[in-house]
Amino acid sequence: MKLCSVSFILSVIAIQFLHLSTIVNGLQRAMDSCNSTLPLQDLALDASLLQCVEVWTDQNYILRYAKTVENTWSFILSTLDSNAYIAIGFSTNGRMVGSSAIVGWITSDGESGDAKQYLLGGMSPSDVIPDQGELKILNGSLMIESVSSRLYMSFQLMAELPRENLLYAMGPADFFPSSPEFRLREHQFMTTTTINYITGPATTGPTMSPGLATTGAAKTPLSPAPSPSSAYGLSPSLLFFVISLVAFKFY
Repeated sequence: MKLCSVSFILSVIAIQFLHLSTIVNGLQRAMDSCNSTLPLQDLALDASLLQCVEVWTDQNYILRYAKTVENTWSFILSTLDSNAYIAIGFSTNGRMVGSSAIVGWITSDGESGDAKQYLLGGMSPSDVIPDQGELKILNGSLMIESVSSRLYMSFQLMAELPRENLLYAMGPADFFPSSPEFRLREHQFMTTTTINYITGPATTGPTMSPGLATTGAAKTPLSPAPSPSSAYGLSPSLLFFVISLVAFKFY
């Protein structure tokens, strides 16, 4: 009877760790890097022309861009689909207020999504105005889609050289702007970068919480949470093996 109890407990533990391993593998597949192949269909330009920068490692934000024709730049911003809006802002001074941002989202049911330009005119939500801003977006180029648990927001800007001070933000989970006002709630996290469009490398600032972003005050960057596969320094399969040995020893 005692052996059956131990076997049942070990079976439950095994099922839990197999489930955990499945989650970890899914997250790993959803991660992107500049060495990954773009999974987008019907891409309007040759992907090999795109320069790529990992602009925000905490949130796995990847920015790909290229000057496709004279005074026209193509951008693709990708990140994990966290059931929240994603945003990229173009600033003259590295701060949010006064900049223009492109914000995109796909609802958690996957049935609707949208992307818009916003004017970041002030520090309150009422000052963040949809369908306004200084960016000259090529008609029909702004779109967002979800592929393999990642969001890909693409657009084209008409500019001799886009602004080099870039802002990135992620909205609160399970909130999506809705018609008719399309108001945004305050972001959950944001960071800043400075990019050189010719050479490619970017200088990344700290991750900031709401309130600090508009003043430019710095905060210690948030450290990414350890993945389940690295808990206690052991993989799920090895951790299960250790627990099994302990259980049989006490038996």
